[in-house]
Amino acid sequence: MKRVKEFVRQSIRSAGYDLVPFKPTHMGESPLHDIHTLIGPKKSLLIFDVGANFGQSAREFKGMFADSSIHCFEPSPSTYAQLEKNCAAWRLKDVTTWNNGVGSQNAKLTLLENEKPDMSSFLSPDEFCDGQITKKSEVDVITLDEFVAKQDISFIDILKTDTQGYDSEVLKGAEGLLRDGRIGMVLTEVIFSKQYVGSAPFDEMFRFLTERDYSLVAFYKQHFQKRLLSWTDMLFINKKYMEGTVQGSDAQG
Repeated sequence: MKRVKEFVRQSIRSAGYDLVPFKPTHMGESPLHDIHTLIGPKKSLLIFDVGANFGQSAREFKGMFADSSIHCFEPSPSTYAQLEKNCAAWRLKDVTTWNNGVGSQNAKLTLLENEKPDMSSFLSPDEFCDGQITKKSEVDVITLDEFVAKQDISFIDILKTDTQGYDSEVLKGAEGLLRDGRIGMVLTEVIFSKQYVGSAPFDEMFRFLTERDYSLVAFYKQHFQKRLLSWTDMLFINKKYMEGTVQGSDAQG
């Protein structure tokens, strides 16, 4: 890999350019950079990673906030097995994994597992969805309101949710937490195109969060299909959390 990087670097240099590490300097370039900017030096965070997939986001969060504690939720049995292996291989400390889906009510639901694991969803694929459904798995789905009550968790600093069109259901299941301002920041995917049947539109998710005293920070990683915006991530912050009148979790739980 080192030789490949050096070959690429030399090739680019021969054209009069160079490779330099990407370091975000402005708001809206990187959600992790913006989170760090907004909350300052505090690094002992409690983070919920809903739709953890193989642990990519958990690894990035630990890279930025080394002392954070993370709860990772992944419903697919096979993807969850790889998530556990990766967390061990990457030596991610204070990361707890849960083989559960997250939604608006406690239930057993059918997960439509895609050949591309990051496209699996509880919602049926629509015309712009990539990949093919290869398996259907009955999985346990929980709500965050009930989960934190059972785990005696009072505050979540960051809720990241990426569940392929099901994110509005995740938020509805955290209604009590959001209403009481017990989640500091929400990083969620929002889909604009017809990728999944029944996915919530942007305006519904925007209203749901702003009506609960959350402010939009920025959009990230914009993706396009047929030259139109298809999906992106958006970051919200609770106003009291931003003002510092809410102290956060101190990584309890």
